[in-house]
Amino acid sequence: MQRTELAPDELAGVHGGAGTHREQHWNPLGFLDGPYKSLVFHFASEVGGNKLADQMYGRNVTGADRARAQAAMKQFLAGGNKLPKGVPNLFG
Repeated sequence: MQRTELAPDELAGVHGGAGTHREQHWNPLGFLDGPYKSLVFHFASEVGGNKLADQMYGRNVTGADRARAQAAMKQFLAGGNKLPKGVPNLFG
């Protein structure tokens, strides 16, 4: 690889690169993020977990099956906050 000299005015138009960081915005209600996500994940895991259990077990679904499916759905939703960089996060 060959090095090329660039003038300062050429560098002014360069964007991106390894050192680029996403701009952080200050949220005055940021302290509500945790409780809000917890509440949303709770209700979403109940609804989604019940639908998952119905799809997996059909008419033979039990309360324990629903509880397991709800717990799995809650883990899935919470895991959405820990996706690798570059993967779209659909859950916030």
